[in-house]
Amino acid sequence: MDLAEWYVAKRWVGLLELIDNLPTACRLNEAIANDPEMAAIMAEQRLERSDDADPWAPPLSEFDLNITVLREILHAVKGLRQVSIAAAGGKPGEETPFPAPYTEIDRHVAAAERNWAEMFVQQFGFSPEDI
Repeated sequence: MDLAEWYVAKRWVGLLELIDNLPTACRLNEAIANDPEMAAIMAEQRLERSDDADPWAPPLSEFDLNITVLREILHAVKGLRQVSIAAAGGKPGEETPFPAPYTEIDRHVAAAERNWAEMFVQQFGFSPEDI
């Protein structure tokens, strides 16, 4: 593949798709993050984001078996730290798990569970706002 040929042939969609499929840890993303103009735009977008926005989650395309195993190891180490603190007489704080990918499937499952819970509490005369 010769990107110069794609540029001359004005294959913009193909070039953009190629750029979009680059991994997160690539030189292009490093250059974008270190560009003063882009840094200002990205910082402004981050500050405008509301607190109730979805928390960060890794993209599903980058969440392979290696990341899954590393996530499990991290959870095990955090659990051992909790046990060590408790065994020494301390009070361990709450550990937050490393996030997993959050997809539209997860959003639909959460909405269906919420819908079921609302219908269930309404059978007993409660309001859905009571949940």
